[in-house]
Amino acid sequence: MIHLENINLRVPGFVLKDINLHVQANDFFSLIGPTGSGKSLLLEGITGLLPFSSGTLLVGNQEITNLAVEKRNIAIVYQNFALFPHLTVTQNIFYGVAYHSISRQTALKRFDSLVSTLGLEKIIKRHPQALSGGEKQRVALARALILNPRVLLLDEPLSALDPIFHEEAKQLLKKIHDDLDITIIMVSHNFSDVLYLANRGAIINAGEIVQQGEIATIFERPNSKFTAFFVGMKNIHPIHNRNGKILIKQENIEITPSVQPDITATYMAIRPENISLKTPGMEKFENCFTGKIERITGNGVFLNVYLQTQNFQFEAIWPRSYLRDHDLDIGKPIVFGFHPEAVHTF
Repeated sequence: MIHLENINLRVPGFVLKDINLHVQANDFFSLIGPTGSGKSLLLEGITGLLPFSSGTLLVGNQEITNLAVEKRNIAIVYQNFALFPHLTVTQNIFYGVAYHSISRQTALKRFDSLVSTLGLEKIIKRHPQALSGGEKQRVALARALILNPRVLLLDEPLSALDPIFHEEAKQLLKKIHDDLDITIIMVSHNFSDVLYLANRGAIINAGEIVQQGEIATIFERPNSKFTAFFVGMKNIHPIHNRNGKILIKQENIEITPSVQPDITATYMAIRPENISLKTPGMEKFENCFTGKIERITGNGVFLNVYLQTQNFQFEAIWPRSYLRDHDLDIGKPIVFGFHPEAVHTF
């Protein structure tokens, strides 16, 4: 559907370098990466707001690298929604229609459908300053969708919303994607949103794509130390391969993975939520350790629990209720472990 081939984009002090990206038709594709990595810049290049320095952009079988913005049939919704304060909701939604070859009858039909779908009936005569954050987002989505775009770009669409509207808006985005069969590319820093909404995605760092593919694969099978750390992997350590097992360097800790590590693998990582307490009557883990709780950090629903065994420390994430139910505290001896499937090498 969308192919970016050897794309470069230069702005003062920053460059997107040799971007090769493939977004399939009807994907909900998420671009993630550190702040300042070039995510939003890439979206603006796809829309045509910023020209690519070199490379090729195709949507379907059409090359649109040098096509004017209004002819690309690509819509974008920004983080701050960018509504016109002097226009009503209705006027904001219709604003882009004049710049596209859309008949008035078609536009009115789409307007009525979107107003109903997005629940805008009671606010169509208001101005943006009289709208809540969730209402502004729905208006911005309607303004983009009335154009019936081939691709919808979302730049941090949920970050400006408070927790109550956030969950509601997330469900709305999923419904729009499911109902309209539209291809969506979303920039986000919220991994919970990404894991819920996206089926595929890519990590960008310092202007370069460092991994792309299925979202589950990116989060569970990162391809480098950077990507492992970025997607929340913990327990990242240099290793030696030893007859299909892993020996953590500088420590006499042997770990059994589910598959024999590639000969080139130099690191392992384990997601902290995959480390569990062994309780009475529970079957023993293939990777099982005796130790104690060294420290506990965090003050939310989930806590970071640091588990000491011999001279080595593992980091787990456990619900606060888990510690309470098992009467766990700092210094308490415990038995803990993880299954071979939790061990990732790269």
